Amino acid sequence: MMKKILLMAAFAVASLTANAQLWLGGSLSFDYEKIKGADGKVTFGLAPSIGYNLNDKWALGLEIGFKVANDGWGSNLAIAGQKYTMFNVAPYARYTFASVGAANFFVDGGVGVGYEKVGGDDGTAFHIGFRPGVAFNISDHVSFVGTTGYFGYRHAEDYNHFGLNVNNELASVGFFYTF
Repeated sequence: MMKKILLMAAFAVASLTANAQLWLGGSLSFDYEKIKGADGKVTFGLAPSIGYNLNDKWALGLEIGFKVANDGWGSNLAIAGQKYTMFNVAPYARYTFASVGAANFFVDGGVGVGYEKVGGDDGTAFHIGFRPGVAFNISDHVSFVGTTGYFGYRHAEDYNHFGLNVNNELASVGFFYTF
């Protein structure tokens, strides 16, 4: 009996992963903002990613993110004129809800934990939420991916945010290679 159960479990796992593909890549984000009479605000982010396509609709991924910023004019008075650094690890599930030609529209749902430093203050950070995006499949192996916005909850030492945030600071462009 135990052999039959193990054989059935192995068959189920094999059938679920028969169409699975591994992908590697990442995204890059950059933002520059300038107000007359003040220093410019620059934000740069790099987020390598690895993922696994379970089927045509679902994928699992892991992103490791790094972001630096200087705020020369103080859109957020808490960090005006200070340097911001962030590092996080964020596993996610990707659901592709529509495909039109070479474009696949998706939403990533995930959680992340990391480290943030603003000026001389530092601490842990946490987020949970959803991020929409689109992948343009250039070939069977190469995709360009764009994401923007975030709907969810973010927490750091003295910061809590819940809501929908769609702006150019959250936009990123990525490149992925599927094996």
